[in-house]
Amino acid sequence: MSGLGCCFWWFVLGALLGWLASWLLSRMFAKTEVVAPAMAAPVRASDGIDYAAARAAGYFLTGPESLEVIEGIGPSIAHLLRSSGVNTFAKLAAMTLAGLQAILDKGGERFRLANPQTWAEQAALAVANRWADLRRLQDTLDAGVRRG
Repeated sequence: MSGLGCCFWWFVLGALLGWLASWLLSRMFAKTEVVAPAMAAPVRASDGIDYAAARAAGYFLTGPESLEVIEGIGPSIAHLLRSSGVNTFAKLAAMTLAGLQAILDKGGERFRLANPQTWAEQAALAVANRWADLRRLQDTLDAGVRRG
């Protein structure tokens, strides 16, 4: 095989391996939504969440602890809140702005940019099963903060 033909096949192999690595990494680190089981009941008596209404508004929940649906709360902040005892929409809705800020401050430097201004308001809409209203509110927010 000529030198050029050999290099061509190494190039093709390298391109394929690069594409495969990129695809695997994007699957591992892609922001994913929490998906509810397809057979979930519309309202669970134990937590009072109307999963059908949430799904109709574009939210896919596994339970009242799916804090990541709140605009401005990602996996790290949700973990911090849960470890501080704020593990449901109802508990988040009952929090004051000062209380949420204290939890973020306790979390350290990496949570300094988070702004919990509307988190309790959003959680109250989730508790009340007002998912369409929550969607409309979130359309006016940027990272959980009202756009100026």
